[in-house]
Amino acid sequence: MKKLILLMSAALLLSAGALFANPYETKVNSRIEHSFSETFAGASEVKWYTDDNKTFTAKFNMRSSKVTAFFDDAGTLLATSRYLGPEQLPLSLTSRLNKRYPNDSIYCIVEYAANGNVVYFITLEGKDTWTTLKADASGSTSVQSRLKKA
Repeated sequence: MKKLILLMSAALLLSAGALFANPYETKVNSRIEHSFSETFAGASEVKWYTDDNKTFTAKFNMRSSKVTAFFDDAGTLLATSRYLGPEQLPLSLTSRLNKRYPNDSIYCIVEYAANGNVVYFITLEGKDTWTTLKADASGSTSVQSRLKKA
């Protein structure tokens, strides 16, 4: 549970920094470039961003997925996020979603990974609502928000 809280805090911190700062496209040092190349062989359309020259964000495509990876200035991978299709969710999670939300459809899935932990944020579209869930690979879910459609 502590790892999950740490993962969520890191994801929110990195996301908040990206939202409120003015990141600019940049080039990275050889340590970061080497670490990226070893970790994400086959990545295409790579663009690098930073707002503080301490953390660097790579946005790229990999096997038909849009991926974002966060690195520190020493080249250490901090976290990744990527958009997934419904068929890429673990079966235990898909089964739970089908049972609990049979009339909703999956609108968007974002996978966050850090420190060996993976968390999914799933947005479901119902007839009158949007529901955002936080889930893990075992199928545990919690509602993050529920909005009524206008």
